[in-house]
Amino acid sequence: MIIWSGLGFFVAVIVLGCALAANLIADAMTGSGTYWDENRWTLGVAMLVAAVLCWFVGRYLRGRKARTLIDKQTGEEVIMKPSHSLFFIPMDYRGPILAVVGLALLVKDLVS
Repeated sequence: MIIWSGLGFFVAVIVLGCALAANLIADAMTGSGTYWDENRWTLGVAMLVAAVLCWFVGRYLRGRKARTLIDKQTGEEVIMKPSHSLFFIPMDYRGPILAVVGLALLVKDLVS
């Protein structure tokens, strides 16, 4: 079960899109259909790109103006600001998480 709010599902779209693009680019540039499978650094780079995209998109969505509504019965103001999260983690917080994953993949591939 995937749990998201607002546009939080775009995290998965961004990550899968970056991974697919890196796969296609790596295989096309090397002429080998197995380069992606044999080298994890390509996935690490894809995760770093996805991290940057998630952070910027998340910051943009977080910075959008909130709506202020007034309750007719009580006269109180209610501020409505949508949340954009995937599995309860806001989209812009996914950026650093994906960056750590990407760096770990790069280091793991360099060490091996």
